[in-house]
Amino acid sequence: MSQPVETRRITDVLKAKAGPIGDWPAHISRSGVLTFAEWDRQADEIAGGLAAAGLRGGDRLCIAISTEHPFAIPIVSVAAMRVGAIACPVNMRLSRSELRDYSALLEPRFAITDKPDQISDIKFERSWTVDEMPRDISSLPDQSAFNPSGDAVIIGTSGTTGRPKGVVLSHQDFMNRGPDPMRIPTRSSATIHSLPFTGYGGFISQCMRPILDGAASLTNYPFDVDELLRLIREHRPVALHLVPTMFRLLLDHPDTEGADMSSIRLIVSGSAPLAHDTIVRSMKLWPHIRIQNPYAMSEGGFITTAVTPEQLAKPGCVGAIQPNMEIRDENGKPTGQGVVGEIYGKASGKARRYWNDSESSSQAWVDGWTRSGDLGYVDADGDLILTGRAKELIIRGGYNIAPIEIEDVLHANPAVKDAAVVGVAHDVLGEDVGAAVSLLRGANITPGELVEWCRERLASNKVPRTIVILDALPVNQNAKILKRELQPVVEKAAHEDRAKRHAQDGAGRLGRSPPPTRPSSGR
Repeated sequence: MSQPVETRRITDVLKAKAGPIGDWPAHISRSGVLTFAEWDRQADEIAGGLAAAGLRGGDRLCIAISTEHPFAIPIVSVAAMRVGAIACPVNMRLSRSELRDYSALLEPRFAITDKPDQISDIKFERSWTVDEMPRDISSLPDQSAFNPSGDAVIIGTSGTTGRPKGVVLSHQDFMNRGPDPMRIPTRSSATIHSLPFTGYGGFISQCMRPILDGAASLTNYPFDVDELLRLIREHRPVALHLVPTMFRLLLDHPDTEGADMSSIRLIVSGSAPLAHDTIVRSMKLWPHIRIQNPYAMSEGGFITTAVTPEQLAKPGCVGAIQPNMEIRDENGKPTGQGVVGEIYGKASGKARRYWNDSESSSQAWVDGWTRSGDLGYVDADGDLILTGRAKELIIRGGYNIAPIEIEDVLHANPAVKDAAVVGVAHDVLGEDVGAAVSLLRGANITPGELVEWCRERLASNKVPRTIVILDALPVNQNAKILKRELQPVVEKAAHEDRAKRHAQDGAGRLGRSPPPTRPSSGR
């Protein structure tokens, strides 16, 4: 009979579960199945190989592995942790220069990759391809010698507003999540997702999820609706994890209405508030499915979730504000009910930090509180309503305008697939409202018709003066729309529109603004 495993670190939990549920699937993808026992065995072998090669506690291991090898990131990540090293999964969609910059920040000694050409100009002491990873079970270090609170992984932030930073997570950050990680479930309940393992949501909630709760993680990446529906038919998962863009694509697919979704009991949609029409359509199509729209951030360690029909029906609502969250004004003072401010949160464990970036860390974490950079307010029901990013707030003629409110209106148009609203420079108003949209296949609508759609549903000062229709909106690895890439496109179009209006109507009309309304509170 095997000896019980002491579970001090997240990697110990995998070892403990590989016994009683070793033949259960931990990861499922288009390429096959990875069981708990196989995950544990391969992690041990590679950990021993890395230790024999010289990797030591505190060293960083660059895991530059693409989605073409979906099991390699969970195996190699656990292997790195079992050497006492820090796993560093890297988004392989970054450019070569971004990869160089991120590597310079992390200073990893070793690398394992399936794309050696993409990292060929980065200096490592040693590197291996996924087909040649070092394996030596005899050199596996004594796990009891490692600090149970040591650093486990560095996760790159999405990089939507600049160069990626690395958020450091400890073994205790994993051990503190949710119910007892040593709980053995009575059956395996798979979750299907399309999140890359290199981002916070993908790594925490899917790559490592099987270790935490014994449920299989079923990967459909890159996202494909036909493949998603096939996997649901074949594996009968109980939960579905999507981002809002994927959610809309699923609802808009012609085969979705007739698909058998009876096994699905929960749909979790994270990374951004759900568009109101997405919620209404899904609740009508699948009344048996519970929908959650959680709010969390890589830096924070705090979370809240919209779960009730009343919460989900409120545009921008992400659930009740929690005791470890506050809304603060520009001076860092708590705001009152209904007043928009920046969202702060406090993690339950030790304070997090950015790797090798004390200046950014001091700006993001204040006295144990995390500055989210997100704007929101608390309504009369105690629910948190997101209104946008602090840097995305549009100040038009002195009035604050939250892009999310306008995006909800654009999403509600039956021709619109995706929508993003940005501020564009204006020589009189300071900023004006612009938007970019993509259309559903076969849809036909003009920018002018979309402007009229908005005019019927929004205060006059919130109506976009310029709407650009694109084949697709740019997104990052987590399917978040990259507004920084859209902004110059919309700005150029807005400049051309103003020039045309100026030529047609005279210079006097250019600076004339619509009648003022009350300042936007995001409601």
